[in-house]
Amino acid sequence: MSLPRRSLLSLLGGALLSPLSQAQDETVLVVRHALSQGQNAKVLSYEQTVLQLLLDKTVASHGPYRLEASEVVSQNRAFLQIQSGEIDLISAMSSSTRERQSLPVRVCLYRGLMGVRLPIALRSRMAELDAVSSNAQAQALRMGQVADWPDTQILAAAGWRLERLPKLATFPEMLRRQRVDLFALGATEVYPIIDALPDLGVLERWLIAYPAAFYFFVSPQKPILAERLRKGWELVLADGSFLALFERTVGAQLTRARLAERLWLRVPNPDLPPETPLQDSRLWHPLVRSRLHQADGH
Repeated sequence: MSLPRRSLLSLLGGALLSPLSQAQDETVLVVRHALSQGQNAKVLSYEQTVLQLLLDKTVASHGPYRLEASEVVSQNRAFLQIQSGEIDLISAMSSSTRERQSLPVRVCLYRGLMGVRLPIALRSRMAELDAVSSNAQAQALRMGQVADWPDTQILAAAGWRLERLPKLATFPEMLRRQRVDLFALGATEVYPIIDALPDLGVLERWLIAYPAAFYFFVSPQKPILAERLRKGWELVLADGSFLALFERTVGAQLTRARLAERLWLRVPNPDLPPETPLQDSRLWHPLVRSRLHQADGH
C-alpha cells in the first residue's frame, strides 16, 4: 500500500513530489457515467457492478480508473449528452438511432432478458388480464410505456394500443386510475419495483417478448474507453465472472418469474440494429436463444 500524500511530502519534499503526483493523476481514467436513467436502485447497483468488473479486469493493461455519476435526466437527454461528450458512458436498450449517436459495446448486460417484458396490473384485475391467450387480445388492451424508451416504438410498430408516459414513476398512478390496463417491465427488473407497490402485481401466465440488447454506450470522444470495455468483456466472458455475477444478482428473480412456463407473445423489433451479435450464444440467455432468436431464424 502506498504512503499517504502527507507522509510522502515529508519524506521527499513538496517540490519533488508535485510533478510525480500530477502525472499519476493524469493517468487515472475518469468515467462520467449515467447508468439506467430513471431506473430503480437495485438495477443501478447491478449495472455499476458490471462496469466495475470490466474496468477492474483491465487495470493491469489499461491503468486505474475513477467513476463519476452524472445527474438523472431522460434517456433521450442522456444520449445527447453522450454524443456531445458531456458524459462518457450510459447503459440503455439499443436502437439504430442510439448506435449512431454513440459507440455501442455490443454485449448485453441482461443477456437479452430486458426484451422479455412481464405485464403489471392492479391486483384486483389480475385474474381478468391473466386470461389473455393471444397477441390480438393483448393488443386490444391499453399498455402504458415510457415515451422515450425503445419499447414504445417496438410495440407501436406492432399495433399495440399505447399510452405514452413521461417517466417511469407515473405508471402506478396510471394503473390505479385505470388510464391504462397494463404496464410492462423487463424480467430482470420488475420484482424489486412491484414488491414496493402492494396494490399492483405481476401477471403470471403470459409475457411479451422481442429481440433486444441492453448495452454500455460510450461517447464518440472516448474510443479508448470503448475498446477497454470490449477487452474487459472478453475477459469476463472467458473466465465466467460475468455469468456468476449475473446469476448471483438476478437468478432469484428469474426463478420467481417462471419464464419457461409462460405463454410468450412474440413481437418483432424492426429497430434492432443488424450488427446485433445474435449468433454469439455466449451473450444470450438460453430461453432468449430458443424462444426468440432461433424462432425468428437467427
